[in-house]
Amino acid sequence: MLKKSSSSGLFIVTLNFIFNHLLFVQPSHQYRRYVHQPWQVTWSEAQTYCREHHTDLATFNNMHELDAAQSSYSSPLMCWIGLQRDNNDPGVWCWSDGRPDNFTHWTVNSNEPNGRYNNENCAVMKSSWWFDVPCNLQFTFLCYEDDLILVKENKTWEEALKHCRTLDMNPSSPNTDINHLYDLPNIYFGSDNSFIKRLILDAQTDEVWIGLRFLAGHWLWVNGIPLQEQLPACPAPGNHCGTILRKGKLFQLSNCLNRRNFMCLARN
Repeated sequence: MLKKSSSSGLFIVTLNFIFNHLLFVQPSHQYRRYVHQPWQVTWSEAQTYCREHHTDLATFNNMHELDAAQSSYSSPLMCWIGLQRDNNDPGVWCWSDGRPDNFTHWTVNSNEPNGRYNNENCAVMKSSWWFDVPCNLQFTFLCYEDDLILVKENKTWEEALKHCRTLDMNPSSPNTDINHLYDLPNIYFGSDNSFIKRLILDAQTDEVWIGLRFLAGHWLWVNGIPLQEQLPACPAPGNHCGTILRKGKLFQLSNCLNRRNFMCLARN
């Protein structure tokens, strides 16, 4: 990555490894992708399929994610989502991954969840509104995939970059620097980052690498997304890489040679 200049004695950064693909990346504020499956199955069958082929049945943490799902499924017909009653407490609903339903969007027209019929223990979505129905009915279903993943391995910033760019790659690929499927992520500091904050709580280091780098006198995201934040023009020596903290303040500059967990973001 670093090449010494014979004329100046300064270290010149070779950018080819990092920036070969800058023009091919589109910015995204979403870290979750929803996929609608058009055939009809029971709730349990839908859960099994989603876990085998994606991440899980659709879950929603806020209205932003629910709005994103509407771009994948806007039909007025009902489809399964990953919400069901807690087996130990019928008054409590939880998501397929075991989390409580801290965000809900039950329809108010029929006072959902109303338990009108016996065993209405699973949820469907219709035009973004939720209804409780028996789990053995058959509907189409909505899965999700997380574009952002946490890697619990301790690596330097450049090692983390290389790890992300070789994820799910064919080892015989002629140029993984250009054709890679993942990258170190960009973070929108002014946006709702609740998903990121929940994700990095599982990190094994206090700081987690992101794709922020100081090169040739400028801060930038290595995936080519325009940097909107104002950052120090002269960072402390060595503190040329960005991290987010597992707890507390979201953003920090750090020495690139430290070893930390990191996140990888799928390129859409």
